[in-house]
Amino acid sequence: MGTNKNTNLQTVRTIRAELLELLDGMDYCLDWKPDPDAWSVREVVYHLLDTPPGGIHTVLRQALAGEISELDLQSDLTNMTEDRLAYDMDRVVEDINRLFQGMEAVLEVAGEGDLSGRSVMVHQRNRGWDEPRTLQQLLDGLFARHWREHLAQVRELREALGV
Repeated sequence: MGTNKNTNLQTVRTIRAELLELLDGMDYCLDWKPDPDAWSVREVVYHLLDTPPGGIHTVLRQALAGEISELDLQSDLTNMTEDRLAYDMDRVVEDINRLFQGMEAVLEVAGEGDLSGRSVMVHQRNRGWDEPRTLQQLLDGLFARHWREHLAQVRELREALGV
């Protein structure tokens, strides 16, 4: 199990580094969209940071503490607020770092078997399904897979801008 914890920590660190590298030099174009229906980099970032609400690290922490047994998810939200629209890149990076510090802290305290042995019932509200997921499944899907898909989206935006 220790290897699983180390693998998860490495995944967290790799995704964080990749996201920050992709954002480097994009200060001036956080809100650019190739078309009105597309998401901007800012929208992608806050979608990731706040899906699920409060961030994936919050759900993991609460599940490990026995504070939650169910999770409501709603897909396809940008999670934008007026405040977030006004943030400069430094503040966006601060928010990113806060989430990743939370992820590392949760994974550091997770005991042997916690990630594979604990689960929550996930209710995917706008897709109409309910399913139990272990914390490891949440890390693999809702974090690693989901974030990597959106990192590809940020990469495409970056390339379209020629950054």
